[in-house]
Amino acid sequence: MTIKAASILFIIIILLSGAVHISQSSTSQQTQTPIKHLVILMMENHSFDNLFGTYGQTTIGTIATNVTLPLNLIKAPPNQALTPVPTGTFKTGDPAEGYSNYHMDWNNGSMNGFLNGSGPNSLLYYTASQMGPEWYLAHQYSLGDMYFSSTLSETLPNRIYSLSGFSPVKQDQLSPPPFVTYNQTIFNEMDHNNVSWGYYFQNPYLGFYPLYYVYGITSHFSHVHSWGNFTNAVLNNNLPAVSWVSPVSALAYGYSQHPPDNVLAGELWLCYMVHLIMESPVWDSTAIMITYDEGGGFYDQVAPPNVAGHQLGFRVPFILISPYAKENYVSNTVMSHTSILGFIDYNWNMPALNNLVLHSNLPIDMFNFNNSYASGNIIRSPLNFTPELSKFIPKLPKDSTTVAGSFSNVGNVFPGILQYNPSSLPYNKSGQSNFSLYNISSQISVKENYAFTPWFLEPYIILPAVVFSISFLSYGVYHLLFKRRKMKKKDD
Repeated sequence: MTIKAASILFIIIILLSGAVHISQSSTSQQTQTPIKHLVILMMENHSFDNLFGTYGQTTIGTIATNVTLPLNLIKAPPNQALTPVPTGTFKTGDPAEGYSNYHMDWNNGSMNGFLNGSGPNSLLYYTASQMGPEWYLAHQYSLGDMYFSSTLSETLPNRIYSLSGFSPVKQDQLSPPPFVTYNQTIFNEMDHNNVSWGYYFQNPYLGFYPLYYVYGITSHFSHVHSWGNFTNAVLNNNLPAVSWVSPVSALAYGYSQHPPDNVLAGELWLCYMVHLIMESPVWDSTAIMITYDEGGGFYDQVAPPNVAGHQLGFRVPFILISPYAKENYVSNTVMSHTSILGFIDYNWNMPALNNLVLHSNLPIDMFNFNNSYASGNIIRSPLNFTPELSKFIPKLPKDSTTVAGSFSNVGNVFPGILQYNPSSLPYNKSGQSNFSLYNISSQISVKENYAFTPWFLEPYIILPAVVFSISFLSYGVYHLLFKRRKMKKKDD
C-alpha cells in the first residue's frame, strides 16, 4: 500500500511536538519459558505459496534430502497457470490489492479466483534461486505452514491486528480516523505489567507506520527507536523484552519485499538482523519470529479457517529462529498474528489481550525446551556463517538494497549443513499443537474493542472547517489578485 502521504502528516506533528525521545530499557521479568527477548520481524505482502511454494526443491529441480516438506506446491495438484519467476529476476509486478480483490481471490474458500481478483501477477512464485538465504534459515530452524494473516484484507488492518488483536479499519486508507486507542494494544498491557518493549524503524523521523493509527502513541514515544538503536541494544545486552523491528517506513523503501521491491534485498535485511542477534550476548535468551503482514494478492492453495468465529486471511510464511527452536521442523499448527500476541501474554504471565488472542493457538510446538541433543545440550549454538553465507550479511541493514544487486542466483546456499543429524533429533520433524491461553484461563484484558474518532476529527466538525478554510483562502486569493489590481488602476 502507499503510506507516504499519511506518514508525512504525522511525522510533522511529532516533530513539532518534540515527542521523539530515544531511550532504551532492558528486561528482568519472570517468564514462562527461557525466552527473555522476543524480536518480531514482519515483512510485506507475500503468500506462503508465493515464497515457499517449492521449498525443499533445489535449483536443479530435485528435492533436497533431509528437508521436512511443508504443505506447498510440491504436494499440491498441478496448476498450469502458476509460473515460476525466472532465475536472475528478484522482483515481480504488484498483484491487484484490495479488500474486494482478496475476496474474489478467496471465492468463499474455493481459492480459485486469483486471476480475476488480483490478476496475472498473482500466479507467479519464487524458487530456490531467489529464496536460498531465507529457505536456509527456515531449514535450520522451524517453519510454520498453517500460519495466516489475521484478516482477509490488506496491510493496514493486518498490522493493526498484530498490535491489538483487532482493527478499526477493514482495508487500507491514507490516514486515520478511525484509530485504535492505546489502551487496546499489547503496548498498554505490557506497560501495566512492567514488560519492557521497543519499536524500531530505520529512522522514526522518516515515518513510523502503522503506529500513528494508535491514538495516544505520542505519549509513549520513548519506546520508539531507530535501527541503529536496535543494533546498540543487542550488542550491549540491553534489549527490551519485546522488540518490533520494522522494514516499513514512509520515506524509506526497498527492505520489506513489497512488490515490486527486490525480494533478495529483504532477505539480506533479515540475514543482517538474525546474524546480529546470533553473535550477541542476547542470543541464548532470544526468539526471533519472522512473518508477513498479508498475502499481497499472491496465490495460495489453503483456504483460511475461522478462529473463534473470526475469518482469518491468506496463509503467509512464519519462521521461528532461536537457540530453543527445533531444527528442520515444520509446524502444522493453525496460527495468525494474534498467536504472536498470545505468546507474549503467555510468556510474560499476562492475561490474553482480547477474546481472539485468547483462542489463538501458540507456536509452542516449534520450541524445544526440554529434550537434549546428542551433544547433551538443549541450547543451540549460533549458526556457523561460512564465507559462502557471510557474503549475504550486509555491514549495515540499509546496505541490503545495494548488496542485493550483486547476485543473479542465490540457490546454492540451500539446503546447507544442519547443526544436528536429522536422524538423532529428540523430536519429530513435524507436528501441531492446539494450545492457547484458553487452556489456562479465560481472563482477558480488553473485553470489548472499539474504533475511536476524536471529536475534532468528526465529519460534522471537520467538513465545515474544511469548507470554511477553502472559503477563507479563496477570499484571500481574490483580495490579493483582484482588489489590489483595482486599487492600483484607481491610483493610476
